Amino acid sequence: MRDSANRSRALFIATLCGSLLPLASQAAESSAPVQATWKTQEIRYSYTGFTTAYDCDAAEDRIKAILRKVGAHEQTRVMAQGCTLNRPSRNFFVTITTAAPVPLADAPPKAETTTSRDELLKRLGVASTKLDETFPAEWKTIELSRDRKLDLEPGDCELMEGLRDHVFPKLGVKIVADQVKCIPRQVSIQTPELTVSALVALPKPDAPAGKTKS
Repeated sequence: MRDSANRSRALFIATLCGSLLPLASQAAESSAPVQATWKTQEIRYSYTGFTTAYDCDAAEDRIKAILRKVGAHEQTRVMAQGCTLNRPSRNFFVTITTAAPVPLADAPPKAETTTSRDELLKRLGVASTKLDETFPAEWKTIELSRDRKLDLEPGDCELMEGLRDHVFPKLGVKIVADQVKCIPRQVSIQTPELTVSALVALPKPDAPAGKTKS
């Protein structure tokens, strides 16, 4: 009788855990929509690559694609400076001018940001009325290494490391799982794995799937 009871209990626990797995997975993928608005800012940092060199154009495109994936505005601008004659370089400066979703409750008072914000809006080429709008957004769990459109490679480890340390925290992007372990002058056989939680604007009701509010 005792063995039968133990087997029944084990079967119940296994069934319960199995039924909870889809719910846990779904909860990790997204959360309930929140009202959000855009926060404009400029982020500067330097890329130092002991292993991988980029030409500035390639670095700009790759960084912008990653930022768009984690919710940055489609008009985000990335400027890399320091590549000699646009040849691959291991050291260059990156300037990011962007707007990212923030919960409405966390938006900074306009009076505190007017002057610098006006200048950033000019660089972005977005009307202030567009960025003053509120819109629904949701927190999404994003595995960057699994996104085929980003096409990350093992050599992108130091680039991901720089974004993780200097950019994502300022955008409110939260690190969920971090397997970015760069070894100087040694390319890993694995793509750097970084899973983040980012606030992403939901598509407009009349917008095609994949398009976010601009």
